[in-house]
Amino acid sequence: MKNLMIKFALSASLLLLAASASGQTLDVKILNLTNPAQSNGIQVGDVLNRTVEIEVDSQYQLSKAALPLKGENRDGIELSDLTFKSTQHDKKSIYTIALRYQVFASAAKPVVMQLPEEQFTFTGGTQALSVNVPVWHFWFSPLVAEGITNAKDNLQPQYKPALIDLSAHYTRLLLSLALLATGLLGLIYVNADKRWLPFMNGDFAQAHRSIKKLRSDQASTRQALMYMHQAFNQIYGANLFANELDQFLVVNPKFLKLKEDIRIFFAQSNAALFAGHTQTSHQKSSEQYMGELITLSKRLRDCERGV
Repeated sequence: MKNLMIKFALSASLLLLAASASGQTLDVKILNLTNPAQSNGIQVGDVLNRTVEIEVDSQYQLSKAALPLKGENRDGIELSDLTFKSTQHDKKSIYTIALRYQVFASAAKPVVMQLPEEQFTFTGGTQALSVNVPVWHFWFSPLVAEGITNAKDNLQPQYKPALIDLSAHYTRLLLSLALLATGLLGLIYVNADKRWLPFMNGDFAQAHRSIKKLRSDQASTRQALMYMHQAFNQIYGANLFANELDQFLVVNPKFLKLKEDIRIFFAQSNAALFAGHTQTSHQKSSEQYMGELITLSKRLRDCERGV
């Protein structure tokens, strides 16, 4: 009878222990464990990441005091960082813990190493709960073969980097410079008064430069008219009169677009030089008339240059 009572007591104790273990299993569990994708060819300095998701009753909290210590080095594997976050779902707390390890081990030949087992503790309930993240094995590969002699043999000669073909860039640069030079010459040719280029010193170009230097008075107006007539005569090859303008324009069609302006000029010039009138029929001042002569001489110069 005594033996029967002892056996009954032992059975009851075992049942209570099993119930307790079963209760803990239901209170905390690993939902997901993500290990590094590569388990071979790991070398010194490589970073290995693990992520674990743990589900626990919402009354429990992850014990920060029991977390692995950052910077702890175990067999050449250093825990360089640890972060975690929690979410609530159906009276359950889900903890996502990210572990980052860095390899500082050294070996002369390939060896099997491991990320250490980690334990996480949860408190806040009737009793503390814990869950273990198992070890993860990987192959460690040395940077060079074993032995200094072999290391020297493995050294590779240095090569000069391949040269980049710049011919296309040189071609584009030369074309750009040519376009720039052409544009500058065009601007000079159209706008410049100086004789920077041989073909810029036409008869009306000379007349325009001379007229711009004159003052705006009666004597200067007569001198400006003489410069204009001198340019017409040089181009025509003889003294040009108003009744010969059509013949002049036939021989020099580049001035056709200013036909009416030229006729007006000859009419006003005849009035000023030969009829004794220093002003036009509209009684323009010498300053105003000189400005018109400067403008007309510039337009005739542009026609002369073909612009």
